[in-house]
Amino acid sequence: MAIPTGPEIILSRLQRLNGQLLATAGQLTEKEASTWPASTAPSCKWHLWHMGRWADYVQALLPPVGLEENCEIWESEKFREKWGFTGIDLGMWGAGSGLGNENGRALPLPNLPEVRAYAAKAFDLLEIRVGKFDEPSFNTPFTDWHDVDTSIGDAMVGYIAHANRHLGMLEAISGVLGKDGTATV
Repeated sequence: MAIPTGPEIILSRLQRLNGQLLATAGQLTEKEASTWPASTAPSCKWHLWHMGRWADYVQALLPPVGLEENCEIWESEKFREKWGFTGIDLGMWGAGSGLGNENGRALPLPNLPEVRAYAAKAFDLLEIRVGKFDEPSFNTPFTDWHDVDTSIGDAMVGYIAHANRHLGMLEAISGVLGKDGTATV
């Protein structure tokens, strides 16, 4: 059996992580998913929305491989308008980063199935985009979302690290709510 390449490893980890994010949120009721356990601990629905937005932002930031469009589905499918987010500050990159707890809690997030469907679509698109990279393109110079010069592969490792932090939050909040607190075992 051949040792997987860097792009294959990243894609495999990304697919597993995205599935875990969706599964963890999917075990919750609307009320549970919307619960902020403390004023400084965002809801599971917020974390899932944030990771959907983050995946959507990152997939649009990656250089195109082939002829695919390079835009966020948030914009192309007008989620901002559909969900009533017009004129609302969504933080850095429009993805909830640095938004603060008060503003995050005030977001008019739709019901969990809608947030989950958006996140799933963004995750799928990111996986498709990452799946097109080969070893040379994975090592291509890339300026990431923090304006750091790196490579596409390194930026994706950073993305996965960030997403795993949010999976951990989903797991912890689920545990506090009396659900199975782990998606990874």
